[in-house]
Amino acid sequence: MSEPTTTPQNDAVADERGIERRRSDQRRVERAIRQGALALLCAVLALACAGLAGWRAYELGRALDDVRGLARLANRDRDQIEEALARLQATQGSIDTLARLEPLPARIDALEARSARLEARLAAPERAAAHADAANLVELANHRLMLEHDVAGAAELFAAADARLASRTDAAALRIRAQLAHDLAALRATPAPNLRDISARLAAAETAVRDLPMLGAIQAQYLPPGPAREAAGGAARAWHKFTTSLQDLVSVRRVSDASVRLVSLEEISVRRQHLQTLLFAARLAALQANQADYAASLAAAHDWLTRFCDPKDARTRAVDADLTALAANPVNVTRPDVSGSLRLLRGPAP
Repeated sequence: MSEPTTTPQNDAVADERGIERRRSDQRRVERAIRQGALALLCAVLALACAGLAGWRAYELGRALDDVRGLARLANRDRDQIEEALARLQATQGSIDTLARLEPLPARIDALEARSARLEARLAAPERAAAHADAANLVELANHRLMLEHDVAGAAELFAAADARLASRTDAAALRIRAQLAHDLAALRATPAPNLRDISARLAAAETAVRDLPMLGAIQAQYLPPGPAREAAGGAARAWHKFTTSLQDLVSVRRVSDASVRLVSLEEISVRRQHLQTLLFAARLAALQANQADYAASLAAAHDWLTRFCDPKDARTRAVDADLTALAANPVNVTRPDVSGSLRLLRGPAP
């Protein structure tokens, strides 16, 4: 087979055909690109439309839910309104009854006013009685403070007077109670001696004086000086008697005139009674808060006790020590001024 002969004319035709073919292929590629871009744009537009449609559907669903909720609320309000209307219709019959009861509050107010007036009239005697009782208690407290010097007892009476006025709330009672509280505080702040204890100790000393041994009294049985010894038997007893006889042969003691002179039973009784009288005078002075008489009576009783009672006896020493301790206790009381309450209570009762 022979090869075709190539000529320049054929080569030019072939080149033109190749160029045309390449241009045709390029146009097809460009057309395909434009179609793909258009298709992509259409797809994007379709997706956007689908998203917008979905969003609108979601918003519509929410709007429907809100509408349903509003419908339920409206139904509930309608039910409540219907129930209220039913109750109003049920109570329609009581409107006339309520109308008849309209003047009742005014009548109740009038009755309360009358009751308050009656209570005031009934409470007036009670207030007057409370005022009088408080005045009597305070007056008794002042007498007890001035005559008996009993600060604690006066304070108790002031407290009782304040308790008697505790139920009153008027201005006059409050003013009196304030003064009572002031006077009561002054009484409680006053240091008071224990006169009951002092009086009891002096009374006990008076009783003890009845049995104290007196100097110069005749003894029924002689007792040798020194501590008493228990009796023993045999040689020990004989030796004890022998040594005692030797000791009693010579005895040197300093004695007073009161112990040397023998006195009769009548004089001993007079001495005891005088000592008891001095102790009683001290007790009376203590109850009267008379410090001078109290000290003088105790000093005289102490002097009489040391002069005429046996100082070696334990009972005498005990009474002497008690009198010395009592002399150091003051019996006078600095009375505070508590007359303000009495002046208020002596005024007219409200």
